[in-house]
Formats: sequence, structure tokens, C-alpha cells
Amino acid sequence: MILQEVTMKKLPILLKLLFIINLVFLNNIVLASSETSTIIFEKAKKAIVTIDTRIAVSAYDDTSSWTGTGFINDKNNGYIITNTHVVGGASIGTYFVTFYNGEQAEAKLIYYDIWQDYAVLKVESKDIPASATQISFASEFPKLNQKVFVVGNTEAKGFSFHTGYLSDLYNIEGLMPQCTYVINLNTTGGASGSPVLNDKIEAIGVLYGGGKTHSLALHGDYVARTLESLKNNKQPGRKHIGIISELYSLNKAVRHHNFPKEEMDKYIKKFPDSRNRVISIKAVLAGSPAAKSLKAGDIIWAVNDQELGGNLALFDREMDNFKGIAIKLTIFRDGKKLEQAVDLYDVNNNKIAKMINFGGAVFFEADDYFSNKSGIPLKALSIASVQSGSSFSSIPTFFTKDYKNVYRLQIFEMKDLALSNLDDLVKFLPAITKEKFITVRFRNYQPYYANFGYNELISSHDDMIADVTLDSIDTKPYILKYNTISHDWDMENIKLQ
Repeated sequence: MILQEVTMKKLPILLKLLFIINLVFLNNIVLASSETSTIIFEKAKKAIVTIDTRIAVSAYDDTSSWTGTGFINDKNNGYIITNTHVVGGASIGTYFVTFYNGEQAEAKLIYYDIWQDYAVLKVESKDIPASATQISFASEFPKLNQKVFVVGNTEAKGFSFHTGYLSDLYNIEGLMPQCTYVINLNTTGGASGSPVLNDKIEAIGVLYGGGKTHSLALHGDYVARTLESLKNNKQPGRKHIGIISELYSLNKAVRHHNFPKEEMDKYIKKFPDSRNRVISIKAVLAGSPAAKSLKAGDIIWAVNDQELGGNLALFDREMDNFKGIAIKLTIFRDGKKLEQAVDLYDVNNNKIAKMINFGGAVFFEADDYFSNKSGIPLKALSIASVQSGSSFSSIPTFFTKDYKNVYRLQIFEMKDLALSNLDDLVKFLPAITKEKFITVRFRNYQPYYANFGYNELISSHDDMIADVTLDSIDTKPYILKYNTISHDWDMENIKLQ
């Protein structure tokens, strides 16, 4: 009995000792974690830059000024990584970067991607502060629930630092489908163009969007492969078949599309991180190779006999690296497993590297992004914006923004002359401008809008005409061409005689 009482008295003492030991242990972990975060922040912030963008001319984007974030990747080559939406795609812009210590330098846009939201700016290496750091991309693929760090310079109001966890490795998000990490953050924050870091201070992705409690980051593999090409003075290999993809539940596929349940059961075991989601076709770009053999609802199961497991980055990498003409796809359609050979095309050949300013309108050939958003076929002669009050502003419209009429038009003909591309327009401009009064034939891709009692477009995807009166000031067209050597845009007047 006495022994039992002594033991009972010792028990609370042991519990107290265990509590104190655990408290000290946990406190050391917290201190170590805090110290690690401080080291990461202090080193990474010296690679962060603020980017001031001013867009003067754009095929279809806004002409304005804004600020974004980027980070130094290579001090020797002067490479700075940011988002396409920070630099403005298909646009003529001016860029200045501000380094962590306040020093500034002008930058050139040497690469932006049409599909994935990343871009590469270049500054003179001598303009980068000696004390600035650089952030390389990780070669090791991150794991689900891995802790990550985000360092940014939100709205140029000072450095921000956030910690979080990878809650999804294979999401598909963005203005164009791209493989995306979903990051659960400890607080609201982050800035587009910020690096997402592992504990080795290596970038695993580039932040491009998000919400109040999460952020979205582009897979770093996209950027790393482009940088490798640029460092070897090569054009980055970017290929596609022309599909707009999304993640789709196999449970829905079983219910609605006769997908074999036994295949779903095997898939869940083989690819647990995919969470029973597969890559499915949401839409097909008009005029693309995929339009010939694929359709919405097709499940992309494998490429060149390699199962994808919901990993769009793997699919994109296989397309980019493939040396042949057509890739082999294994798809499921209405529950049946099929094989399709689909031709690849060079995405960079569709980039807008030439525009024509004529009559207040900017003419261009539709790239992948514009084709997806408008429905206009790839490479078709297009108009997206016209200066209000200019000759071509007589084309009916229902939407005006920043003193510009906003359109989604495919141009077929002017003055009874058939037009399919910019070369046709240049060829026939001397004949077109001989007359003051011309007629333009086009197809409207704006959505239906009813505004009765006013001269507005109220139809969609219809072939239409507009009478245009050419003013003397508008009959001096010029070409804008991107110079791949200087990374500037050159202007050249079009000879009309």
C-alpha cells in the first residue's frame, strides 16, 4: 500500500518532466523552423525584382501600364523570370526592373509562352547589383504536402514572405491549360511572378494566381527547359496538337461515358496523387491538327504508350521533345480504348511577330491564345481592337474600352479582294487604298448581344459586311515586325505605289 502511494506521487512528477522535455523539444523545432525561414527569406529576397511594364501597341491585349514581380535566375546571362501576363503577350512593351536595393535597369523581352504563363526578360549582367542573388530551378520533383516558401514584392510595397504546403500537384488552371501546383498558404498574399521555393532555396514553380487561402503556381519544368534552350542559343522547342484540356473525374466518366470501372479501380491504385482525375479534352482549336481526329470529351490516357496519370506537364514535355511529325495518343471515347496519330505543330510559329496598322485597326494572324478565346481559326487574319473615330471604327460594335472598339473579327475580303493572311493584306493594300469608299467582309465572333434601336452587332459567328470610308490620315499603313536579334519591334512603312 505504501509502495503504491509512493508510485502514485512519483507519477505526476514524471508527467511534469515529460511535459517540460516535450515543450523544450517543440520549442527547438519552432526555433529551427523560424531560423530556416529567415535564412530562406534573406537570401531569396535579394533575387526578387519589381517589373514596371508599359504596353504601347498590342494585337489583342490592353495598352496600359502596370507592375509585377520577377526573380533573377541567371546573373551571367541577365535572365529574369516572370509571367506572360506581367509582360503582356502579343504586345510591344517597355520594361524596367527594380532590384532589391532600389537600383533599376531596362530589360528586353526575349521569350514569352503562349500556353504557359511564364516569360523571360534579359538585362545587361553589369546592371545587376553584385550583392543580388539568383534562384535556380529544382531538378527534383516535389511531393504532395511538401512545405514551400513564397517570396514576393507585392505591388512594389515591400517584400512579402509566406509559407505553405502543396495540396495538389496536377491541377490544370490558367488562361490557357497548364499544369499547376495548388499551394495552401498560411496567410493571404503572394504576387504574380514570385518564385515558389523548396527548403534548398530552389524554385519549383512560378506563382501566377490564386485566392484568399491558396495560390496557383506553374510547374517549374516548363521554365527550366526553356532556359536550357536559351542558354544554348536555341529557340525553345514548343509543340502542340491544339487541344484545350481539363481534369475530369473518372467517376463521372463511368456514369456518363461508359468508362470501364475496372480501369478506374486500377488507375486509382497506380496514380493516387491524381485523385481519380484524368486529362480530358474540353475544346479543340479551330484549324489545329487535333480538329481532324479529336473531339471534346475524349480522355487522353497515354502519349507514345506512356500513361499520363493526370500529369499535363508530362504530356506537354512529351510533345515538346518528340522528334517526329505525329504523336501516338491512347484515348478513351465513349468507353472504348482507341489509338490516334495526331500531327504536331510548332507553337512558336503561331506567335504574333508581325502586325499591320491600317485605318486605325491593328491586323494580325490569330495565335493559339486568341483562337481559344475567340473561336477564330489559327493563323486567320484578325482584328481585335480599332481606335475610336478611325476609318475602321465604322464597323458596328457593342463594346468600347479605353477609347478603342473591341472586336473578335476574322477578315475575309476588302474591295472584292480575298484576304487570308497578312501577306495578302500587304499585297493588296496599294489597290485597296486607291479608293476612298470600300467594303469589308468579315465573320463576327463576338457573342450575341441584343441592343435594339441602335447600330450594334446582335449576331454571332455570322458573315457580315461593313462600309468603310478611308480618311487621308488613315491611308498610311505600316508594318510592325519583331526583331529576334535586338528583341525590339521595327516599323516599316508599306509602299502604296
